[in-house]
Amino acid sequence: MYTPYESSTVKRFFKYLFGIAIILRILSGFVIWYLYLRSTGAQESKKWWTFVEGIFGQISYLPYLKNDPQSVFYQSFLFRSCLNPYEKDEGGNLKSDLCKVYTENNKNYVLKIIDEEATWSDGTQVTIDDIFFTYDEIIRQNKWGINSLNAWNGITVALENGKIKVEFPTESKSNILFFTNAILPKYVLQQSSLEEYRTDFSLAPVINGCATIMPQNKDLNSLIFNVTNCSNTNFAYYQIKNYESFDKFVENKGKDIVDIYESLYELKGYTNKNILTSNLVWIFFNTNSEKLKVRLRRTLGGLIHAQFYTGNYQDFIQKYEGEFLNEYYSNGENIQEFINRMSLTETGINTIDLQDSGAKELPATISVNGVDRKFVFFIEKPKEARNLEIKFSNEFTGIEIKAPDGSVFSPKGYKSEDKKVIYKLSPDGNLKIGSNQYTVNGTIKGKTYTIASIDIYVFEQYTKVSEENNWKINVLYYGDSISTFIVQQLKKIFQNANILNNFIFEEVYTPEELEGKLLMGTYDMYIGSINLGVKSDILTIFGTDESLINPSKYRNPLLTSYIKTYQKEGNEKVKEQINILLAQDMPLVLLGNTYNSVKVKDKIAEKIFSWTNVLNEDTWRYEIYHNYSLINNVRIDWKNAFKWENFSNYLSGEMKDLRELRNKRKEKNTDPFSWLVLGTWEIATPSVTIEETSEETTRETTEEESNTETEEDTEEPSQPVKTLDELVTQN
Repeated sequence: MYTPYESSTVKRFFKYLFGIAIILRILSGFVIWYLYLRSTGAQESKKWWTFVEGIFGQISYLPYLKNDPQSVFYQSFLFRSCLNPYEKDEGGNLKSDLCKVYTENNKNYVLKIIDEEATWSDGTQVTIDDIFFTYDEIIRQNKWGINSLNAWNGITVALENGKIKVEFPTESKSNILFFTNAILPKYVLQQSSLEEYRTDFSLAPVINGCATIMPQNKDLNSLIFNVTNCSNTNFAYYQIKNYESFDKFVENKGKDIVDIYESLYELKGYTNKNILTSNLVWIFFNTNSEKLKVRLRRTLGGLIHAQFYTGNYQDFIQKYEGEFLNEYYSNGENIQEFINRMSLTETGINTIDLQDSGAKELPATISVNGVDRKFVFFIEKPKEARNLEIKFSNEFTGIEIKAPDGSVFSPKGYKSEDKKVIYKLSPDGNLKIGSNQYTVNGTIKGKTYTIASIDIYVFEQYTKVSEENNWKINVLYYGDSISTFIVQQLKKIFQNANILNNFIFEEVYTPEELEGKLLMGTYDMYIGSINLGVKSDILTIFGTDESLINPSKYRNPLLTSYIKTYQKEGNEKVKEQINILLAQDMPLVLLGNTYNSVKVKDKIAEKIFSWTNVLNEDTWRYEIYHNYSLINNVRIDWKNAFKWENFSNYLSGEMKDLRELRNKRKEKNTDPFSWLVLGTWEIATPSVTIEETSEETTRETTEEESNTETEEDTEEPSQPVKTLDELVTQN
């Protein structure tokens, strides 16, 4: 039976549902309106916050006193350069800063100022004289006697008609890096000594960068750079907090304000990130070792390269995968056979290995076409002296032949038009059992050239080596974590190849002990690292046989010539020839780059590394400083927001996107209710507000607040930090 009470209850229920529907409709309208407003706006980064880096060593904010990556980065806050060391243009060239730099041959450069409104902090205009003073007096003449600047004494610098001309001794693409050196004010420093630069100038530096140093009066181990006026960052302040040691950092409550620090040790609340260094890890084969003949070096190099990159190697190095210095003719097959064939005696030699490397039996006459030529021959020990005729393609006015026993031969009665000499090889004199290297030098117009390097291997007889060979290869390494890991990898590789018993691993614990071992040359292999920087530094290795610089002791005049040509021209065919020579002779194996570890606060680690997977040691500070946006605002375009056409187009676009999304779900036979989550729900549930603020806003500071917030923890040193060197940045 129907009652009035029942009717009233039903009405109230439907009124309730109707009210809920109206409220939801209103709320959905607000959400749609909000999202529409955001779509008309533009997201802007906001200048805010102090970024704090903890360091455990001395730095210098004055150019040329110290050139480690962090000091160079801090110096860039205060001093500008002709070219920006951190950014490149669309063509891949360093961006112009103060100057435009021109060159046609990577040897002769011309530059002129393009920022004619640039001024020093005291209002004085930056002039071409300041640049000339820096390049000529500070760097070329090295008026302050800074040791590292001696590397530039071969350049010439001239000022002509408001332009500066710089000429380098050799052609190289890396010469362009010279122009990233910071410019100093001539009118302030022309009469200053190095000590006055370190003291007086550092206390009140005249700068031309965008930042300033905040005055401090308590914490002498901190610096705060005010970067509010710097357009290339979203930070307001960049603070450096220096600790005496990592232990002091742990003890000091100041660690709570540190956002990032560089160390192997990770504290609670920080996340580890690897920074790629330009330090390259190598395995050098001592090419003067009687054990490591060419064929064995090839096979060992191929075996290591083919099997090294297993396990957790990424924790220690980044695999080298470049095209340069990365060609191998072997994968290590049959290496046990090669080792067992080697002679146990110092005078033993395997002619098969020599023939495989391209060596030929010594002829009666050698013809040398040009200069810097390399020849390798073998010969059975002659019973008596024999003559070797050497012919030249050039008319040298003087000839000199240096023998391995230290003797020097200068032919009497030599005439340049003869273009040949007769050289006497005497058994047990200048021709001994084993390896003999002769250097032939010639003189033209007072200038001496290396005409040829002639290697002659002398053996007495063929020796069959027992399969039960106890012959050992000595592997030298320094006891750091990376070298220790490499040794572990090599032991696994050699064990799998059944040759581990043929190796002795010798660990040294001090730099002095390592230097002594390298100088003595008693090693067969050496695990070490060398920082090549740019391509030109390869000549540092292959241009000398000094074991401290070139542990492989490998020299090849033809290789040197190719490298010089490659530096000059960047020719791909020349690079191929370099790779072929190194693959044939195999003096070394390039494993990869090492890492440094930085620790970042957990709450910002993901955001701070969101734009890249790889950071470089020379640029990671700048990448963070330049890319990391702490706070984002949305600026609403109110004028266009109230246009019905724009609002209508927005709704049409959203509905179209929703229909396409639903159709995709149907095509994939997904759950028919999935649109509730993947479609409408996303639109109806905003996750941000008009002004997005990151969780780091608790660290925000304005210029006024900075002095109070960090008063106890951040002060400028009372004395400048002493440092050393010129800017070196990876091209």
